[in-house]
Amino acid sequence: MKKPLAERSSRVETAVLVSGSGNKPSETVLLVDDEKAILDVLGMGFKKAGVETRKALTAEDAFILLENEVFAAVVTDKNLPGKSGLELLKHVREKYSGVACLIITGFVSTESVLEAMKLGADDYLLKPFESIMLVVERVKHAITHRRTQIEREQLSNSLREMEKTLRKSETTAFQKVTELDLLQNVLELKIADATRELEMKVATLQGDLEQEKEKRAALKKSLLELAEKTADEATKKRLQAEAEILG
Repeated sequence: MKKPLAERSSRVETAVLVSGSGNKPSETVLLVDDEKAILDVLGMGFKKAGVETRKALTAEDAFILLENEVFAAVVTDKNLPGKSGLELLKHVREKYSGVACLIITGFVSTESVLEAMKLGADDYLLKPFESIMLVVERVKHAITHRRTQIEREQLSNSLREMEKTLRKSETTAFQKVTELDLLQNVLELKIADATRELEMKVATLQGDLEQEKEKRAALKKSLLELAEKTADEATKKRLQAEAEILG
């Protein structure tokens, strides 16, 4: 039988930085790493950016927090005691599709990146971190990108449901000419309104995606410039690897 969350305080650490309000989407980020020092450093970076965080030392503790709270993103180390970060990633994708998920690792390879991306990771972070605030920005970017994807899927589903309803209504309306004429007028009005609304949302989403691309390109440029300036080859390779991940 699982212990209550309060009894596991030695393994689950909660850091409240900004209070949520109203019906706005959650902005809280769940940080998962078996190294408390990493959690503390990340926590300070997010606090500086005004972002609320929760902390967990294991994937199992993260499962508990996910069941009891709503998160905008999960940032987890790939290698954890017990269940791994990739298992946590898989759990998040299966149960919380709207939550962005980023994987932290001390060693990056093409295989590990592809594995994480195949499981649904939104980004890959290398440690030691060259810049904590860069990590914070990449997490924010992943949250925006994930929400944009979900909204596009919801809009597509709404349109398909509208088309199904329209076809069903038209079939029924054929039984009575008078009812058909009235229904067609109503449907045309609804379709016109829905089309205008959809076009506005699509335009907004396209603008958001362009901004995301520009931010990603700017981050890549900054990493490459930093790599050119550093004399340490190991650091340069890590920065170049991060830049390549950004596409």
